[in-house]
Amino acid sequence: MRRESVPARPDWQAENARLGLVYNDAGGVSYWREGARYAFTAAEIDELETAAATLHEMCVAAGDHIVGTCPRHDRTVRARRYLDSVCTPQVCLLSRFGIPEFAHAQIIRTWQDGSPETWTHGDKDLDGTYPPQSPDFSPSVYGRFDLRYEGRSPQSAGPPKLLEFNAQTPTSLLEASVTQWRWLEQTGTQDQWNGMHEALVEAWRRNLAELRAARPGLPETLTVHFAYETGETSGEDRMNTAYLQETCRQAGYDTELIGMSQIGWDTLADRMVFRDRHLDVVFALYPWEWIWHEEGGRPIFRDLADPMKRGTVWIEPPWTAALWGNKGLLPVLWKLFGDDPERAKYLLPAYFADEKPDHLTSYAMKPLWGREGASTRLFLDGVPIEDSPGPYGEEGYVVQALAPLPAFESADGVMHPVLGVWMVDGEPSGMGIRESASLITKNDSHFVPHVIDAA
Repeated sequence: MRRESVPARPDWQAENARLGLVYNDAGGVSYWREGARYAFTAAEIDELETAAATLHEMCVAAGDHIVGTCPRHDRTVRARRYLDSVCTPQVCLLSRFGIPEFAHAQIIRTWQDGSPETWTHGDKDLDGTYPPQSPDFSPSVYGRFDLRYEGRSPQSAGPPKLLEFNAQTPTSLLEASVTQWRWLEQTGTQDQWNGMHEALVEAWRRNLAELRAARPGLPETLTVHFAYETGETSGEDRMNTAYLQETCRQAGYDTELIGMSQIGWDTLADRMVFRDRHLDVVFALYPWEWIWHEEGGRPIFRDLADPMKRGTVWIEPPWTAALWGNKGLLPVLWKLFGDDPERAKYLLPAYFADEKPDHLTSYAMKPLWGREGASTRLFLDGVPIEDSPGPYGEEGYVVQALAPLPAFESADGVMHPVLGVWMVDGEPSGMGIRESASLITKNDSHFVPHVIDAA
């Protein structure tokens, strides 16, 4: 793995904008780093792919563990209405993550969907019996592992290490898939680890077909709505959502792009609606941790609980945020796999902040629900060395053993890359790289394309 300078393409700004990268310039500084690239050997890409596949298997096991700590994991307890309180942070990891209890049952249900052994009944009927219910399906389409890696040189610090899992609302997909592939076509004949587009099209095709099998009541002509936060003014959320919409359209489905603020609740019909039309399937680039704290969050979860499976299907489902999309995943993974050398090699020791061992004096302190590096602090031998102020942290923190990002020389100074490995339908499908002058990767990072050496 190495960082290289390469000639800039003529009119690259216009070409990137034509492909949808309209959020390139912030304060006159280009987000896309033209004139540079990271180069990898085929063996290094193989190592990254193996690491990501192994991490995904570990995350599945961690999801089962987290769900298993919640009292509502038991069907007889889960059937109690969400106003009943049975969860505490002392016993339930979902509560420890700061997730309100009314959301727990549907987090568990959507995680277990498709498994008749674990989810065969809904809530009790008025007569006190459990109505039969066939398994539903709550598909997850994509996510992104952020990894620390510096290649397989003799000086490297070993295999890739997980920094975090952006499992629900990861952006930088458009530039990783479309923009850097176009860059590759225009700059040379080398290869690139970039199969996200084809994988996404197939993921929509497979998952929506399975959803139809689980929900035969879906309309014959199904429209998948793609929703984003219109208050985000750079265009990043809109264009990433529109790109995913296009991959779904190429899979053969009707689609429509809408704003999250356009989604409403029909109190008479008890249904989620858009312009008085029931919403069957919605992809939402909108954090679940916002939804369950907002006024409109409770109706969404009440709609999800419909035992007749007529409620809106949300992609990504709530379990992706609750089980994988928060930093509480990190200490759970370390607890489960820290003593397994074949799996622990891809992890950094991690703990909830109130359980930090005394011997861990060099670490990153991360808020459970932080984004873009905000509210993160780095400590070396107990002394703060970098701080990224932000609005997060009230929900709690985790600590992760400090592994400073590798340093690469550039014309703009020393750069520190984070490798984002894209998971599509549970499989590693490609990579995008962001680099920063700081050790904390923030929203002012730069995207840098990559190649695989022809040899």
